[in-house]
Amino acid sequence: MWNAALVTMTPRNRSSHSRQEGTGSLRRALALLRELGSAEEGGLRLTELVGRTGLETSTAHRLLACMVEEGFLQKLDNKRYMLGPQLFELGLVSAARIDRYAAAEEPLRDLAARVGAVAVLNQRSAWETIYLKRVACPTPGMAIRGTVGTRLPIGIGAGGVALLASMAAAEAEELLRANDHRYRRFHRHAPDLLRRRLERARRDGFAVTESFRHPGVNALGLVVPTGAGHPELSLGLVGPGIDASHPGRLIGEMQRTVHEIAAGCRS
Repeated sequence: MWNAALVTMTPRNRSSHSRQEGTGSLRRALALLRELGSAEEGGLRLTELVGRTGLETSTAHRLLACMVEEGFLQKLDNKRYMLGPQLFELGLVSAARIDRYAAAEEPLRDLAARVGAVAVLNQRSAWETIYLKRVACPTPGMAIRGTVGTRLPIGIGAGGVALLASMAAAEAEELLRANDHRYRRFHRHAPDLLRRRLERARRDGFAVTESFRHPGVNALGLVVPTGAGHPELSLGLVGPGIDASHPGRLIGEMQRTVHEIAAGCRS
């Protein structure tokens, strides 16, 4: 009987095996980077990263130590890890080339000033949304967390719900299931709440959410059409003054901004 364990590894398949091992290590390191990119400003501990990625503790520790040594991560005195200066420096190079949405800043600024809220341009990235642009109206007493680059599981936030609502139902459900454990970091009943919000967004044509982190803060979301053939951008409006039960006027203001951003994307 043929026994795979007895097959001699030739130089060719040894090279293939080595490449697979190398790409596997790279993917594990990238998984750690993505989790840190999605973390709160205080970073994450080794145990938290192991829990989020499923990596062995020794593997995660080895990869983290290497990335700290190379400047891609920082290890704080409290043993938490954060993204490091090398990522910032590399990001500066790419940002100048790929910021396709620089023209969106002025419409976002105008919207935030008109309605007294935080305006956010979101982009889908696999199972997450990223804050591409964020403009806050200087309203006294309104401190809402989030900066450019903030990554959230798609569906956390009105912009993410709007993106899900514009997808085919099967694709949206696949993302909801894949993110189930991530949603529960925000609220233990988050998956059920998100499905109800998604159903409402499909019915109304826009998303309405209540913040898991900021009681009394509501948000609205609309998809920005880009002609890409699939939903990739959305506009979110967040603030304590948003009346989720009567959003008509604000939706009108957002639609105006959506048209301006979409026109800028096409030009």
